[in-house]
Amino acid sequence: MHKLKYITFAALVLSCCGMVACGDSYPESHIEPYATDLLSIKIVNAGPGQNETLTGKIDEENKMVNFPRLDTASNFSAIKIEAEVSAGATVQKTEYDFSMDPEDTYKTLLLRVSNHHRYKDYFIKVRKHVDIYGADFKYVKVNEFTGDRRYADYAGSLTRGADFDGTHVLVVTRSATRPHLLKVSDLQADKRIPIPLDLTDVSGGTFPYNTGALANGHIYLASLSGGKASPLKIYYWDTPTSKPEVIANINIASIPGAGARHGDNMSLNIDKYGNGFIFFGDNLSTEILRLTVTGHKTINNPTVLSSNPNMTTSMSMYRIEDTSQYLLAGLRFPIALTDETGSVKYQLKQSHIAEESIAARIFTFNKARYLMTCTVGFGGSTKATPTLNLYDITKGRTVQEALEKFDAGNNHNPVYSFILGGAFVTAPGVNTNYYIERDANGNDQKLYLFASRINSGFVICELPAAVDED
Repeated sequence: MHKLKYITFAALVLSCCGMVACGDSYPESHIEPYATDLLSIKIVNAGPGQNETLTGKIDEENKMVNFPRLDTASNFSAIKIEAEVSAGATVQKTEYDFSMDPEDTYKTLLLRVSNHHRYKDYFIKVRKHVDIYGADFKYVKVNEFTGDRRYADYAGSLTRGADFDGTHVLVVTRSATRPHLLKVSDLQADKRIPIPLDLTDVSGGTFPYNTGALANGHIYLASLSGGKASPLKIYYWDTPTSKPEVIANINIASIPGAGARHGDNMSLNIDKYGNGFIFFGDNLSTEILRLTVTGHKTINNPTVLSSNPNMTTSMSMYRIEDTSQYLLAGLRFPIALTDETGSVKYQLKQSHIAEESIAARIFTFNKARYLMTCTVGFGGSTKATPTLNLYDITKGRTVQEALEKFDAGNNHNPVYSFILGGAFVTAPGVNTNYYIERDANGNDQKLYLFASRINSGFVICELPAAVDED
């Protein structure tokens, strides 16, 4: 009994000693002993006198720092910062060169916060205090009918033509639904209510309808002419409820130099007066058939233009609004600036744009110039995921100069992209368009981007005009 008491007492003493020893020998616990957070940051030499202080806004989730816009008289080549960081951490440097081209309005550089062997990088964005142009990509609204929400008629390669004019989406499908319109307002409310087109006497050709387009509220469909004996027919609807009119019934065999198959693609270019051209690239890329349009529905003067073997059936040729210039693009033919004859004036470098970019369009929104494309996603070996891309090409007095400056620059990334996805295909069927909504004074308010791709579906992206938020 006495032996048991001695053992218990000794154990208690040792236990107490152990507890004291632990408290004396180990530091307090730290979850992150070498934190690398940027807690606050400011520019301390902004303005003409290099004596203004601007506080940065830290977006920790995206590792981005934004400052109020700097007076253009600031010394952008030697911007000095002061930063508060985690205990024990330091910033890699406190002076940055944000000098930029006169036409640039912002520049982004890297700031690194280091603590022992750990570090964290943040992007610092410095902007000039100039007028705000273009679209605001932070507030994009997307109505997508791709992926799990794919529009039902985009299956089995039965929908190869589509268009958009801000009011309607045109779906040219060979499915049981047949060609129809969808109201954009319905789609924005997630309603899919087809408005069928009257197809009275729409017949002939390898397929009576295969492609189509919208212009000034009017609807156009074209047949597929699978051989010279198969007619290329174009139909016209004055309104969504009108009966169709045959405005072209072309015997391809009667056109010297014409290829054998047309209607896999159709590029409609009609101005607000109803005048312009329709271009059809033939299946084997031997030529481009150009038709003249007058008053919306008078078609004549079929003309054969030279083509390029790299064009393939996935080609497009769209006019740049309010100009006589066009953008010609094909599956393996990089986007080129041309005239109405297809004569190339300038061609973008292939490595500077997404592979297989077609359906290229250039337009100006809120004083910014953009290049819009969609990639095809052709065959099993392609690297091009079907994607809508938007590039900023504002620099340059003319379109050609803008494309040259884009090529000469070191930033060729899109300013906005939407992935349509979808299985690879070997058939044509990629379309784009845009619409600009303006206020009562004619100021640009919203930009709508549209892209459609065979077997993928379509998307409408709504972007507001950028405004000064400082």
